[in-house]
Amino acid sequence: MLLAVLSLSSCYDRSVLDDKGLNYFMPIAENVQYTQDNATVTLTWKIPTEVPEEFIRPIAVQIQVVENDIYRDRITLVNEETSHAFTIDPAKKYRYIVKLVGTFTGDAQETGRTSSVTSKGVIIKIE
Repeated sequence: MLLAVLSLSSCYDRSVLDDKGLNYFMPIAENVQYTQDNATVTLTWKIPTEVPEEFIRPIAVQIQVVENDIYRDRITLVNEETSHAFTIDPAKKYRYIVKLVGTFTGDAQETGRTSSVTSKGVIIKIE
């Protein structure tokens, strides 16, 4: 009995967990790249031209910072910025996850549902 419970608890369908029952999605950031100049890393990206009209403009950009496999920070840029610079320790490893975040217009917002949608992340590794 215990074995059956353990085996069932470790199985799940990620798409079911990610589904928020919405008919809208946020496209991913395009052409995500980085440049490094010693201790400064600059991320750049493009906002897709095909953002559904149900989202308020400007679109926000969220960047998660992982340093040596430890989640360190989350930065939100709210004016459709297309770059951001970070100061790093060149001896450490970094991962940046760039996501777009859209907030629904009043007409598209469904009662009892989330007011925003986040895109899948684009991961940049700096080692």
